Amino acid sequence: MAHPDNLSLDQVTLCAGAKTILDNVTLTVPMTGVTLLAGRNGSGKSTFLKACLGLVRLQSGVLLLKGQPPELACRQIGYMPQGLSDTALMIPAISHVMAAMKGARWGIPLPSRARREDAERLLALTGALSFARRPLGLLSGGERQRVCLAQALTDNPKMLLLDEPLAALDHEAQHQIVSLLDTLTRDLGISILLTSHETEALGGKMSRILKLKNGSLHV
Repeated sequence: MAHPDNLSLDQVTLCAGAKTILDNVTLTVPMTGVTLLAGRNGSGKSTFLKACLGLVRLQSGVLLLKGQPPELACRQIGYMPQGLSDTALMIPAISHVMAAMKGARWGIPLPSRARREDAERLLALTGALSFARRPLGLLSGGERQRVCLAQALTDNPKMLLLDEPLAALDHEAQHQIVSLLDTLTRDLGISILLTSHETEALGGKMSRILKLKNGSLHV
């Protein structure tokens, strides 16, 4: 039986169009703490994260995350895609968090008090409560990343998949986000798998590094 804290691949082949991302890879890696998925631009890191969520199909093999296939594991996972959101920029940050909650949908918002309080709790957790009522488009890059993290934390995930959470941030904002991620893993026990080219900002916070290169994946 797969260990619930592992990422397990058994003869996995994953492609994006004509490009092979993983070529018959078998590997088991602990998913505790912060795991960095490293690789050059175009190596397929984003595609691999999407495969872990079941958003991209494998060509062959079996992938298990937290002991489950992606279509089941995704229920325990919060995801932050690459790039800052550029939709509904004049909507308050708190509305973006409420929209990410299970069962939410865009429209004329009639949020319950419980939903709003839950959104405020998540924004407080990510250090974003002070600008919860400000439009998303008026926030700095670091502030918007905090809102995105609050969105990823809806529905109490056991794991976060973060695609370039430090991109386009200045050094101070990078270190603030890294400190926040460290708090999430240390205090809440949330494991994190992230991609980033800003390895200096991550410092000693990484538990391990996964290297994706030329169809192979190794620790």
